[in-house]
Amino acid sequence: MLQDRANTLAPSASQPIEEFLNQRILSGEWPTGFKLPSEDSLRKQFGASRTLVREAIRRLQGRGLIKTVNGSGSYVAGGELQHVSMALNAYSVLAADHRTFADLLELRMAIEGDAAAKAAADREGRGWRLLEAKLQVMSAARIIEEFAILDIDFHMELLRTSGNELFASLGAALRDRYVRFAIDSYRSSEHLRNETMIEHRVIVDSIKSGRPEVAREAARSHVSRSRGRWEELHCLATTSAAGDANKPAEGGAGKDDSNKLRTHQPHGRRALQSNQRKGAS
Repeated sequence: MLQDRANTLAPSASQPIEEFLNQRILSGEWPTGFKLPSEDSLRKQFGASRTLVREAIRRLQGRGLIKTVNGSGSYVAGGELQHVSMALNAYSVLAADHRTFADLLELRMAIEGDAAAKAAADREGRGWRLLEAKLQVMSAARIIEEFAILDIDFHMELLRTSGNELFASLGAALRDRYVRFAIDSYRSSEHLRNETMIEHRVIVDSIKSGRPEVAREAARSHVSRSRGRWEELHCLATTSAAGDANKPAEGGAGKDDSNKLRTHQPHGRRALQSNQRKGAS
């Protein structure tokens, strides 16, 4: 029996508990629903404290690999999309640097392009109708924050219309970060709203036309332009920060200049007095 075999496995004392459990799960040796060895059993196998065992289990829970039922034990979790979503959301928040967001925009470009192509291939035309409704709501928005949220909701709808649940799950995981970026973008440019509406219109019309490759290119081009705008914002922020760092402390320049004036002023007066005496003689 699988459960009996799990309880008799004896990893080397140097093998981390988390690595041991992770390997058994990802190799498929322990299938979905399989009950993990008890905390006491793992503690004895590794010669570790109960605290270390629980920490390993908590880390695997955080990655969506196992679930714990109070009073029953820990089990191998099913392959649920929410685990992917949670992991990607955590990654986007914790690795919040320039390169990470650039990578996330590339991911968005790829999946939104495919989503648009799939929506265009739908003969029943459900996708473009849903997106058209989103576009109408966007056009009525007057507040920047509201428009930014509706903008990202348009993209979330695009991913859902693809029929690919993984696309939709990935989009949902990154939604909050995309909304923050959209708000910053709209605050920085008064013309961006109109540009967005035009680009969204092109996406909807290309899907409505039933031409998958045209729809794919429309969606990819839109996200590519978004990335360009983000790069501009990032450069402006970096330049501004560098400029602030190089500025002298407030009042510092004035003090230095006044000191220079005070230092040189007596010499100027002495020189003037000397010249006056020479002229008098």
